[in-house]
Amino acid sequence: METRKVPPNRGLLIVLIALFLVSIAALNYANWAADPQSTQWWMILLNILILSIPLTLLYGSIYVLATAWHEHTRQGWVNPRLARIIHLAPRLAAILIILFVSLFSLDVFEAQATPLELLGGFLMHNIPSFGMLALLIFAWKRPMVGFVAFLAAGALFTIFFVRDIYALPNLLLFVFPILLIAGLFYADWKWLSAPTLPANTPAQPNP
Repeated sequence: METRKVPPNRGLLIVLIALFLVSIAALNYANWAADPQSTQWWMILLNILILSIPLTLLYGSIYVLATAWHEHTRQGWVNPRLARIIHLAPRLAAILIILFVSLFSLDVFEAQATPLELLGGFLMHNIPSFGMLALLIFAWKRPMVGFVAFLAAGALFTIFFVRDIYALPNLLLFVFPILLIAGLFYADWKWLSAPTLPANTPAQPNP
């Protein structure tokens, strides 16, 4: 009897796409409401593109983890194609969130200061990015380290960047994506350490 493939969770995918669109709309509306006079169409478009980075990581990671968890708990294994995605996803997602965090350091160049002061401010603003880059390099071949390191990074971002109710959007843009990167490293560490095919799958006879 052939093993049936687990169908993709289309219902979850539709819900996550809807949440992505609602999140984009809500965050852009908040920016427009704060300063409607200076918000031009190209600024709104640029803001949508930038915000799409962490939100895609957030909802995409949820879908990958939910699909992998469903397969792992139902069958005891993860199919090879999904296993490759799980292995690459936390590393690529970490690179993207580091680039996203680095974008906020570009604001220092709008200040009236000497080149040396601007460079110092740029480096100071990039301390979180440099820290996560160091963690990623150390965890590249050690998913267990990646799980612990990005779990700690998510906790630190919560402490420093979610101090009041007005900073709650930072949960969507920084904290949750980083915690889900930790979750992807966990899946790479735990779920892919076992064979990606059922242990009782009969060997195919040679022709």
